Amino acid sequence: MQLLDLDMIEARAEQPRKTFYQETLEELAQSIKERGVLEPIVVRPIPSGKYQIVMGERRYRASILAGLTQIPAIVRELSDEDAAADALLENFQREDLNPVERASAIKQLMNFMSWEQCAKTLGVAESTLRRYLELLDLPESIQRELAKREEENDGSFLEGHARLLKAFAGDEKMQLRLVQKIKTERLSIDETQKLIDAIKEMPGKAEAFMRVPLNVTQEILRHAGRSTEKKRPFKPQTAEQHLKQILKTTSTMSDILDDRVVEYLSGTEANQLLSAISELTDQLVKFGQVLRVSLQKNGDGFKEIYIHCPLCGRIELIGSLRCAVCWTVLRRCYDCGNYDKMYQRCSVTAQYVYMSEAESPDEYSASYKCENYKPRFEAKQAA
Repeated sequence: MQLLDLDMIEARAEQPRKTFYQETLEELAQSIKERGVLEPIVVRPIPSGKYQIVMGERRYRASILAGLTQIPAIVRELSDEDAAADALLENFQREDLNPVERASAIKQLMNFMSWEQCAKTLGVAESTLRRYLELLDLPESIQRELAKREEENDGSFLEGHARLLKAFAGDEKMQLRLVQKIKTERLSIDETQKLIDAIKEMPGKAEAFMRVPLNVTQEILRHAGRSTEKKRPFKPQTAEQHLKQILKTTSTMSDILDDRVVEYLSGTEANQLLSAISELTDQLVKFGQVLRVSLQKNGDGFKEIYIHCPLCGRIELIGSLRCAVCWTVLRRCYDCGNYDKMYQRCSVTAQYVYMSEAESPDEYSASYKCENYKPRFEAKQAA
């Protein structure tokens, strides 16, 4: 180690650190004024007769600001490759080295090292090297955003965000708009991925997605996805699960449809509610018609006759056999126009059906799958 004149020292053009902030340099300069340079810089001699900095450019710059004329330095005989490796190793683990600087330094190191050698020298996996180098494929404008200090971008635009922007390679305008949206709405990396997936799935809605919050974007996707899901083939098990979900939802809807809420809604809210209900009604009418056509094609004598469940009062189609809520058998001789209560028998088949069985049949009762059922009265029908 020796004291070198500052005017005999010059910085390396390939220094890993590209960004030096004036305020932090001034803070370091003040510390140097008070306590001196506590850790010597590392330099190497160069053909011009001067010395080139290998490690410690911030200390060198701060010493100039502090008004020093000399600085303690360790002089080493190093090749270009060794100097680059040492400079990178010193800076690579520093938290204040931004990702773009790290990537640029790795790229320089790989000019004279293989992937394996570089990874071994830095103590990282080759996949880590590739992730860093991917950042250099982004436009310079995006790299500048990523290189900003945390206090300049509120820590809202990170390495992970930047990598996701590769999905729009070649579209710098879209990438910059995404950066702004990420920063403005403080989107997480996972939320950014969802937004990008949405734009890729529905490119025609990209402009809308860029203008609305993420939750609205997801609702648009769900709404559009309903028709897509309808085209997916069902298996018996998934169809049964789907049926259960529909029945559960209709029951829930019946519970929450309380007209008293209208008194407390604004005109705008009432309009929105009516629009939603009208849309749902149209979909239900279409769905109901598909069901009717399907039942009529089955050729099992489908009749749209509704009957009340004797236990829970639910209205069911007579062809359902059992109530969907309480599983009670629906086809009851007691409510049939062909049942003679006095003689407790069917007037069509002349078969005896005792009153106890007529009122509460089970799956072994004659009425369970009777083809001669005729409603004695006009049953209430579903709207």
